Amino acid sequence: MDGNFVMFYAPWCRHCTEFHPIWAELAELVNTKDSKFAIAQVDCTIHYKLCNENDITGYPTLHYYHKNTFTPIEYKGTRDLPSLTLFLSGIFTMKSEGTNIEKDSTEVKIYSGMAYLNDHNIEKFVSKGQHFIMFYASWCKASQKLAPIWAELAVQYAHNQYIQIGKVNCMDNEMTCKTFDIKQYPYLMWIVNGRIMGVADANNMEGLKTYIEKMSLTENHDPEKFMKKKKVLPVARISEETFETFLEKELVFINYFAPWCAHCMQMSPLWLKLGERFQNETRVLIADVDCVQSKPVCETEKINGLPTLILYKQKKIVNVEHGGRPLESLISLVTEHLQDTVANTSHEQTAKEDILTKDEL
Repeated sequence: MDGNFVMFYAPWCRHCTEFHPIWAELAELVNTKDSKFAIAQVDCTIHYKLCNENDITGYPTLHYYHKNTFTPIEYKGTRDLPSLTLFLSGIFTMKSEGTNIEKDSTEVKIYSGMAYLNDHNIEKFVSKGQHFIMFYASWCKASQKLAPIWAELAVQYAHNQYIQIGKVNCMDNEMTCKTFDIKQYPYLMWIVNGRIMGVADANNMEGLKTYIEKMSLTENHDPEKFMKKKKVLPVARISEETFETFLEKELVFINYFAPWCAHCMQMSPLWLKLGERFQNETRVLIADVDCVQSKPVCETEKINGLPTLILYKQKKIVNVEHGGRPLESLISLVTEHLQDTVANTSHEQTAKEDILTKDEL
C-alpha cells in the first residue's frame, strides 16, 4: 500500500452528506485487493483528537497521506469522481513512473497528455516546439502537492498542437537536471525550440494556465503558417523569438500596442479589418506586437508611444504612424508600396532585357 486518501467529516455537515455517495463510489472503485491506495474516512465528532492533530477546521477535508508519512497532500479540486481519480493518477504516476517508464528509453512516452522525459530523450524532444516541463524530486512535498495539478494540466492540453506538457524526475535523471541547473523543486521551465524562455512561479491550475497564456505561441504566432499564408488568421502576433522570421515578408505592417492602452483597444477592430483585407496577399503581412509581453522588441524598435504603426518594406522602415488613421488610408498606404514593388520589379526586368538585346547586337 502506497498511501491513504482520507475524508474528515462530520455527520451534521450538509456538504459531507451530499458528497458521501461520490466518496463511497470512489472507495468501491479503489479499495480492491491489489490497490496501491486505500480510501478511508474519519468522523470528527467521534475522533475529534485525531482531527485536531491534523488541523481539520472545515468539512469535508480530503487528505492524501503517503506511506510512512504524516504530512498530507490536501485535495482542493472539484469534488467529483473524475477529478478525484485524476488526483490519484497523478500521485500514482509520480510514485511508479520509474518502473512503468523505461528510464533509458530514447522514445518519449506520452500518457494522458504527459511527456515522460529522461536523460536519453529530452534533448531531441525539446529541440523543436513549445514545452512546459516540470523538474521534480519524488521526495519533495511541494512536488508531491503539484503532481495531481500537473497531471490535470497535461490532460487539458493533451490535444493542443502547439504545447507539450512534460516532466523529469531528477532523482532518476541527474545528468539532465544538472545540465538545466535545477537547484530547487519543483522547477517549471518554458522551453521553445530548445531555448529556455522562462521559469514559472505558480502552484495552482489558474496560475499555470495564466503563465501558458502569457508564454505560448499559439496559432496566430506560428511563423510557418503565416509565411506560407496557409489558413492563417487576419493578424499575426509577433514575439521576441519570431520577430526576425516574420520580417522576411516583403511588406510587414506592425501595430505596436499594450493591453492597458485605451487607444490601442480602439485600434484593434480596425487592425483586424486591415488584416482581413490583405489576408490572401502573399507579399503582405499584417501583424501586432504586445509591448508588455515582448518588451525587448519594442525597446529595440524604439517605440515610445502607443499605438505605433510601422510599415517595413524588405526589413526597412518606410512609414511610421503614431496613433490612428482611417482604414481606407491604411489600405492605400500598403497598396501604394505594393505597386511600387511591382513597378520596380518591372523596371529591373526591362533593364535586364535591354542589356541582353545590346549583348546580342
